Amino acid sequence: MVNRIRQAGKRLIARQPRRRQGHGSAWILSLAFVALLYPVTALPDSRQTVHIAPVDHPRFQQVQRLLNDEISDAAFRAWSPGSGAGELVITLDRATLSEIRANAPEQPVLALFTPYRAIEAIIQNRERFSAVYSDPPLLRQARLGQLIIPRAGTVAILASPEQAGDYSELRSRLSAIGLDSRVFVIPSQDQLIRNLARALSFGDFLLGTPDPAVYNRETVKPLLLTSYRSNRLVIGPSRAFVDAGAVASTYSTPRTQILEAGELIRHWLDHGELRSPRYPEGFSVAVNEQVARSMDLLLPTEEKLRQILELKEVEP
Repeated sequence: MVNRIRQAGKRLIARQPRRRQGHGSAWILSLAFVALLYPVTALPDSRQTVHIAPVDHPRFQQVQRLLNDEISDAAFRAWSPGSGAGELVITLDRATLSEIRANAPEQPVLALFTPYRAIEAIIQNRERFSAVYSDPPLLRQARLGQLIIPRAGTVAILASPEQAGDYSELRSRLSAIGLDSRVFVIPSQDQLIRNLARALSFGDFLLGTPDPAVYNRETVKPLLLTSYRSNRLVIGPSRAFVDAGAVASTYSTPRTQILEAGELIRHWLDHGELRSPRYPEGFSVAVNEQVARSMDLLLPTEEKLRQILELKEVEP
């Protein structure tokens, strides 16, 4: 039966050129009839695949949607262990980054939503690896402190014993912009206040860092209250700390981080190599206006502070 229908369709097509002009509608119907008999097989997807992991991360859909909108020549799909060897994987948390690096060290990886220190602890070999760090660069934070307190000449840094030795390069860069710095070690949370008092007596402001042993939910309240009572500002380490009582911080939204990751992905697709990890270039400034007023600080708007900082970062 099917063969008879197909043969009828072929005979119909063969007769079409002999028909008079004006039977265009019949010709179109004939084509539609044959199309039903001989469906066109879809061409395979020629786009390169980029994987995203883990699929249950709360920002998975946002990452997939934004990157699909930005990059048309790649297909962004969920990653699963054992899939996509040699293809780029975007990791959305430190646990997934650590797992992939442990099990597939040659897998190309681009890390998102993971701070600099966490990545440094996981990544030993930077080959086939890139990242957009989730935390703001500390030099940018220190410059924000200088804008808020133009007379500032000293800055205090709190650190856990494990991270105390990691600030040598930062201290050199702080010195280059006119800030004398000192690291104060917090051996344990029960010794926070005593060592914090030493830090506050030294620094014109406290430079918050993404050290989870020092800055966490348990320490945020005593740390900020003690600093406030000592009339010392805390800059950073994040927008969440500004909401809790730090005077100001820079930050980059998840959208900004995803779109900047898109630039790194395009380079990978075009050249087959990953650029070096970097901090987000785009950023905003958050100011706790209530804290600023209570400390008699007259500050420019958040947007003005951002513009000034942006200019400072492009100065030679």
